[in-house]
Amino acid sequence: MIQTAKRLEGIGEYYFSQKLREIEELNKQGKNIINLGIGSPDLPPHPEVIRVLQEEAAKPNVHAYQNYKGSPVLRKAISDWYATWYGVTVNPDTE
Repeated sequence: MIQTAKRLEGIGEYYFSQKLREIEELNKQGKNIINLGIGSPDLPPHPEVIRVLQEEAAKPNVHAYQNYKGSPVLRKAISDWYATWYGVTVNPDTE
């Protein structure tokens, strides 16, 4: 018999799987529930978006793992966002 780790005892069902079951039941009862919880686009992406995605995916130099530190541009943008919204200084190179 395999014994599971104690740290797994507190793990429950994924919240949204439970909610989706509840929504399904309400829909079966005739209630028209609109699911805004996890996003459900009703239109395809604009053809220009598809074209650019295809072009970018075809480039041989874009298929690699991201640097563990992340993009310097993104880290700087996040740092600036924290400064604007929370008035705190975050060093994008070390935090």
